[in-house]
Amino acid sequence: MKLVLQYFYKKRQVIGWSILCGLIYLLIFSLSGIDLKAAVYPALLCLVFGIVFLLAGFFRFIERHRRLEFLEKDKGPYGESLPKAADLCEADYQKLLKKEEQEWRDRQKVWDDTMSDMEDYYAAWVHQIKAPIAVMQVLLQQEDTGQNRELKAELFRVEQYAEMALSYVRLNERGGGFDLVAAEYALDPVIRKAIRKYAGQFIRKKIQVVYQGTDEVVLTDEKWLSFIVEQILSNAVKYTQQGSVTIRVEGDRQLVIEDTGIGIAAEDIPRIFEKGYTGENGRLGKKSTGIGLYLSQMAAKKLGHTISVESIPGEGSSFKIDLSSYALQVE
Repeated sequence: MKLVLQYFYKKRQVIGWSILCGLIYLLIFSLSGIDLKAAVYPALLCLVFGIVFLLAGFFRFIERHRRLEFLEKDKGPYGESLPKAADLCEADYQKLLKKEEQEWRDRQKVWDDTMSDMEDYYAAWVHQIKAPIAVMQVLLQQEDTGQNRELKAELFRVEQYAEMALSYVRLNERGGGFDLVAAEYALDPVIRKAIRKYAGQFIRKKIQVVYQGTDEVVLTDEKWLSFIVEQILSNAVKYTQQGSVTIRVEGDRQLVIEDTGIGIAAEDIPRIFEKGYTGENGRLGKKSTGIGLYLSQMAAKKLGHTISVESIPGEGSSFKIDLSSYALQVE
């Protein structure tokens, strides 16, 4: 009914003019002394043709409306898919739309090129900065002192932040740099690699790592799953002063990472995956950037995985990565 009213509103001038012409026609017949019965037949013919004309126009109106609705739901560009213009003004509007669309494509290309250059720069920068970091680590290993161990820990953090910067760029969808390679991977090597990476941090803080191993095989991207596990382990080390970090696989490929750290306040849990959000404990520690978990969640969504968390302040936190999803396709 709404479409019918809109159509008649659009045709109001034509309908109004037709009615006016009909009244003038009858008035002339009347003033000329001609019997009005003689006007009935041509009037009926005009009415029938008018109704046919309006119905044909209404069906074209409906067809165009549905076509435009489909294009609205479609992810453009759609300038070339527009229905044929009904009149000159509509053709002019379509020209303006196509011009704007072409300008948008040009701007998008500039943006994509800029992001690609930025990714290349960050990739080169990360690889270049690793060289002096490696040299400093070798120099610090020559003498095992408390100060050198602290410096090595800080160097490890610098390397982490450098890798995180590159991951941030690659995970940006508009940059187009997310190199996803989906396949079936054994989960155990991924976990052990992450544990080895943070072994020095666990040893320095005297935190016990509990992991029994697993035979699970999961559909994922090995590099990005490693990134997610490493970020969660990084948080566990950062906020655990004593006790342990436990890693296990439950049920249908549910990877659980638990710590006995300071925990997360209940009001902070819904927001810990937001960009830049550090929560109460992060602000108190002054070491949190609020980026690691944000990037982990972003990567997990791209992989078709989910991350959930449960925590009790003062007792610890439990992060669960659901790896049972089949949203990915093996390449």
